[in-house]
Amino acid sequence: MKKKIIMLVGLLPLTAFCFAQDTTRTTLNYDPERLKIIPDKVFEFGVPLFFIFLLLNTIVTILKNRAEHQLKLKIIEKDVPEETLIKIFKESNAIAKLQPLKWFLFTFAIAIALFIIHLCRKFLIDQSGYLAVGIFLLFISTAFFIYYNILSKKV
Repeated sequence: MKKKIIMLVGLLPLTAFCFAQDTTRTTLNYDPERLKIIPDKVFEFGVPLFFIFLLLNTIVTILKNRAEHQLKLKIIEKDVPEETLIKIFKESNAIAKLQPLKWFLFTFAIAIALFIIHLCRKFLIDQSGYLAVGIFLLFISTAFFIYYNILSKKV
């Protein structure tokens, strides 16, 4: 049994070395400079704008949460009735509860857009690439439209 294992371990790299010496090569008909699905300008402008958006969104969210917390403390200090507190913060609570839904819709829309771009990649060859960006924007805007409709019904 040990001899078979040793022989097998010795022959496996030998076959890999033999096939590595093979001279027949298959080439793909893919030219990354000519067959871009998403153009370079989208990445040159899109990636920095995306990071600026994330940074500003983080700052605004932190400031909003601090302001709401300070407002709640001031209202509680003034001995406002509980029914009034519930009415005041009903909207902010609905928005906070629907945050996971918003990000789920956003990531789901991106996944569907990537899947459709993957299915249509043969049609996107020799195109400018803005069709793929349009597909992304269409699905993301649809997701946020659905989120807005749900949010407006909850509040």
